[in-house]
Amino acid sequence: MSTTIHPGAVDDLSRLYRETILHHAHHPVGFRKAIRETHRNEQFNPLCGDRIVVLLEVEGETVKDAAFDGEACAICTASASLMCQRAPDQSVDEMGETQRWLESALHGKEDPAEYEALQPLLGVRRYPSRIRCVMLPWEALLQAVKGVGPGPG
Repeated sequence: MSTTIHPGAVDDLSRLYRETILHHAHHPVGFRKAIRETHRNEQFNPLCGDRIVVLLEVEGETVKDAAFDGEACAICTASASLMCQRAPDQSVDEMGETQRWLESALHGKEDPAEYEALQPLLGVRRYPSRIRCVMLPWEALLQAVKGVGPGPG
């Protein structure tokens, strides 16, 4: 049995992707937000110039709050914004699972329905060179909770 995707559905997904990315790029959650920082990591993508600093407030094994700063493209900024929206009250392990799912889903290996709020980021699957833009904030988050300093420049 084959599944046929209605052409309008593809257009709807593309529109959702564009609208969500633009909304989070123009109104990013957690951007330059003052938090009680306990963990921090900076990541840099030399291919496009994205630089993201992720700041976390972690209590025990729970991310209580997240913020970010830096200069990045709309896709990286939107990814950081969605990450900051998702992070509060999640365990460090849950955030790691989300990061692994996102990376796998960007390469077409996971069910995109599992993390509905992150689906708009999957629009970059058609542009493999932009996957790093999506993953940069998530890599900074994981390095921050591991206590690793700034990433390679």
